[in-house]
Amino acid sequence: MAEYVRARLADSAGRPDLAVASYSVLLADNAGDPAMALRAYRGGIGAGDMVLAVRAAHALDQAQQLPPDGLVLLYADALSRQDWAGLDATITRIEGQNNFSFLAPILRAWAEFGQSGNGSAILDRPTQSALTGVYAGEQRALMLLAEGRADEGYSTLLALNSGATGIAGNVIRIGSAGRLSALRRRDLANALLVSNDASIRAVAALVAKGRKVPGAIDSAQKGAATLLARLASDIGRQQPTPVALALARSALLLDPQNDGIRLLTGAMMAAQGNPEGGIMLLATINKKGPWAADALDGRARLLVDADRPADALAIAQGLAQSPNARAQDFIRLGEIYMAMKRPLDAVSVYDRAIALAERDEGGAPWSYWLFKGSAQHDAGQWPAARDALAKAVALAPDQAIALNYLGYSQLERRENLDEAERLIRKASELRPKDSAITDSLGWTYFVRGKVPEAIITLERAVRDEPGEPTINEHLGDAYWTAGRRIEARYAWNAALIHADEKAAVRLRAKIDFGLTPETISP
Repeated sequence: MAEYVRARLADSAGRPDLAVASYSVLLADNAGDPAMALRAYRGGIGAGDMVLAVRAAHALDQAQQLPPDGLVLLYADALSRQDWAGLDATITRIEGQNNFSFLAPILRAWAEFGQSGNGSAILDRPTQSALTGVYAGEQRALMLLAEGRADEGYSTLLALNSGATGIAGNVIRIGSAGRLSALRRRDLANALLVSNDASIRAVAALVAKGRKVPGAIDSAQKGAATLLARLASDIGRQQPTPVALALARSALLLDPQNDGIRLLTGAMMAAQGNPEGGIMLLATINKKGPWAADALDGRARLLVDADRPADALAIAQGLAQSPNARAQDFIRLGEIYMAMKRPLDAVSVYDRAIALAERDEGGAPWSYWLFKGSAQHDAGQWPAARDALAKAVALAPDQAIALNYLGYSQLERRENLDEAERLIRKASELRPKDSAITDSLGWTYFVRGKVPEAIITLERAVRDEPGEPTINEHLGDAYWTAGRRIEARYAWNAALIHADEKAAVRLRAKIDFGLTPETISP
């Protein structure tokens, strides 16, 4: 019981690294308890103790309660050990379950490659799953490169217009370029390395010098790792889940030296409520490798999430003061200033980012103008903020976040109401399920005197985001105006639970005395 309490307390504190020792003892003493094995499995995944995670997965398997991602972990474990018989049996089991059966042909192809050096023929076979097709083409290209077929692999990869983006996309691109460089096709490697991303630029420099590129996809383990990393990224992009983290950990088990997968895993740890664990994992990334700048960037962002803004600021300032600083380094610094409630400092560095982007990249993207306008808005520089936000909208007229920000900012000030409503309506059409934008639309109706429409719209926003204080306050104001006084106070009390100090004062006044012109929501 003492071990269990220690483990649960450590989990609750977001410290799976402290929990795993207790879970390991509990698993040894209670191997037949599926509930304990599941906690040990998730605990091992969270902390990166893959020995514990694999032990717990086997215990769950014996109890016939292994989750689908656990079966993928057993595949990764078998492949990492080159247990070909066990691998074949595991793939057959994956084929027979719904969750990851679409991966089975690709997993089998990499297993065949690991044994014979040729697995691409398996991926030439027709498949009945559309999801298999999403990933199989990309994996076939990587396998052709691993087989030494440089021209065919490169042309296949180029023709795909792969949907892999972000860290996972760069892992694939770097792995492909590294393999091409090892095959003495630096011309093709360079063609894959045209990007402003720090990691890609660092690899391009290695290729230019004829040096070895870390992360080259030249084995079954590394190939399967890219598949699982890509899938983890795709799942985690929609919603951070334990499954996404388990897939990322399985990828890292297969390719433990891949700093790109390490970076992806650290970000997923933070998304699962363990930013300190993510920070520690990112600190192990090679400080002289191609992912070093991205690792510093990631650590800075996770330090903000861990409520350590001063540490984050030190990293961001160091990167921005580098002689090779890029626009993105100043954007990062501005974001940290905003997190520290220093919008004037943020405005200054956003100006620097825009100037660098216009000098080096032919112009600043719309998001930079949105960042600047947001900082100016918070700094009380409204006319300048309006101009910056209008610039963002002009550059990206179909970006809902920019449309909503400019529209709502004008709505707050009760100015240009026709334009504000037009902007917010368009934002809502682009993202009808975004509760924040739905709230903006409902509040637009309220400000313009369309109270019944406001209530219907704001109720929809509350259903999507029941704990959001601004939406509940808006709904309460609309209820009161419609004469629905009891419902108004319920809505205001709901808003009070998570309201900041300034809003809480206004809400308490409304709850006690009702809505007045002085207490109406901004």
